Amino acid sequence: MSCEFLSPSEAVARWIAPGATVGVGGMHMTAAPMSLVREIVRQRIRIGRLVTSPSASLQADLLIGTGLVEELISPYVGFEHLGLAPAFRRAVEGGSLAVLECDEGSLTHALYAGAGGLPFIPCPPGIDLTDIPKVNPTLYRQVQDPFTLEARWAVAAVRPVVTLVHCAEADESGNVAFGGFPFTDRLMALAGRRVIVQVERMVSQERMAAHPPGTTLPGFLISAIVVAPGGCHPTAAPGYYGRDEDAIQAYLEAARTPEGFQEYVERTILRLDEPAYLEQVRGQQPAGVS
Repeated sequence: MSCEFLSPSEAVARWIAPGATVGVGGMHMTAAPMSLVREIVRQRIRIGRLVTSPSASLQADLLIGTGLVEELISPYVGFEHLGLAPAFRRAVEGGSLAVLECDEGSLTHALYAGAGGLPFIPCPPGIDLTDIPKVNPTLYRQVQDPFTLEARWAVAAVRPVVTLVHCAEADESGNVAFGGFPFTDRLMALAGRRVIVQVERMVSQERMAAHPPGTTLPGFLISAIVVAPGGCHPTAAPGYYGRDEDAIQAYLEAARTPEGFQEYVERTILRLDEPAYLEQVRGQQPAGVS
């Protein structure tokens, strides 16, 4: 199936079915596919299982706070030096969110298994020294090494039904480039059965071909591309704009209470479609670099 160029609302409506396992990329407060996340919130699409990168922030907290996530696989949801993730913490303490505890290494290995078509993958030594496998039997099981006959912990493959990631560029054939370090986003995309990519801009096929191996994805793996300059806001898009800490701090202040969180969502997301949101913030960001 060929890649389609769609608007955020079209891509989300077409490719994210209610109750699906959804992978959302972005590391810390960088390269989060916020245009797609906001559109999920507008369309009120429930997510059966949300899978994040080894370190997530607003992309997860928004979806959790709106009550759209039933189960979470994530080693960390927070805002680094700016503080904890208020909606995530509230949901966990209130019992409305099931969390499948895991560590960063295990999640990365689970995505490798998903990308490679493996049912599970053995974990490196060390996870046995923690209580993580005990509290998460859904992902962790003990297996016997067929070569040494020793008992080893293994983690089940993680394969999202649809993965959402941000990339810097796309060409007319649907090939995309991360434009820097892909973190675990490229791996998550390879593990996903479907992939939706939001990009900052379109470029020529010649420019796309110049990117080094391991920093691109071919168009035949991608279901939809959304061209959304500024779409990571308020997180950063490397090479284009930094994170908007004022906007993130405004979110954290509002999200301290359920009422404040709801008012924030109404004001910044539900009352604006995505083109209007991007138009509102685009003047605050520097132009893209060539």
